[in-house]
Amino acid sequence: MKLPMLIAVLATSFTAVPAMAQDGASVFTGPRVEGRVGYDNATIRASVTDGVDRFSRSAVRSGAVYGGELGYDAAAGANVLIGGYAGLEGATTEECGELYGVDELCLSAGRSITAGARIGTRLGNRFAVYGKGGYSNTRVTLDYQDYEFIIPDYRESTNVDGFHLGAGVEGALPGGIYGRLEYVYTGYGEVSATADDITATLKPHRHQVVYGMGIRF
Repeated sequence: MKLPMLIAVLATSFTAVPAMAQDGASVFTGPRVEGRVGYDNATIRASVTDGVDRFSRSAVRSGAVYGGELGYDAAAGANVLIGGYAGLEGATTEECGELYGVDELCLSAGRSITAGARIGTRLGNRFAVYGKGGYSNTRVTLDYQDYEFIIPDYRESTNVDGFHLGAGVEGALPGGIYGRLEYVYTGYGEVSATADDITATLKPHRHQVVYGMGIRF
């Protein structure tokens, strides 16, 4: 009598283990939508030349970043997670200061479009860590005003392409809700723009710490 009962208990245990593992993985998989807000620290090195004189300035400024992200994640084994994402963000980051004489140069970071992939691993049934990387496109605006009228005023907005790399930790909550904290570095290389015989060269990069909260469907 006891032997059939023991066999039944063992059989139930073995069938329950895969179910629990599947439930643990499922909280990190599927389509998702996410809101994001965080800290943005941008460095923009700018130089302006009219073909005769050249003026340079480096600006380091902190601000807020905000936006949203859509993504999809899937399980690739017992603990490995892979996924893709696309996002849209805005920023309040701007730096203004004197460049040369009685003038003002303002550098500001605008909207950013991101797309990439991530890979991670589960830490139990409720937490996961991951790395991410992909493409970034950010709008940067340079606004120069010379109050002595030596150099013509200049305003130029341009889109700069770059790449981003990051890492983070995600925690799953009941009902498909999740929260995550991540660090992201974005580099854009060098970009130049010319208008009215004035050439501006920008070398921007940024560091971000972002908190996201979303829901999986």
